Amino acid sequence: MDHQVTLPDGHEITMPLRVIPNGAGAEVLLTLFQQPGMSDEQFAADADWVRRDLATLAARHGSA
Repeated sequence: MDHQVTLPDGHEITMPLRVIPNGAGAEVLLTLFQQPGMSDEQFAADADWVRRDLATLAARHGSA
């Protein structure tokens, strides 16, 4: 389920995403790469955004 993200400057990055069966449920794995020129603070902010999105997905599907 990889997807392309287009940044405001027009640069596209690939975000690898996998869904892996695990018993009666599944694990969702997303790889976030720190982009060239991205500060550690911006990368941490992006990672927090991804964590919130994944937490929302888990909450809507009965796991935490």
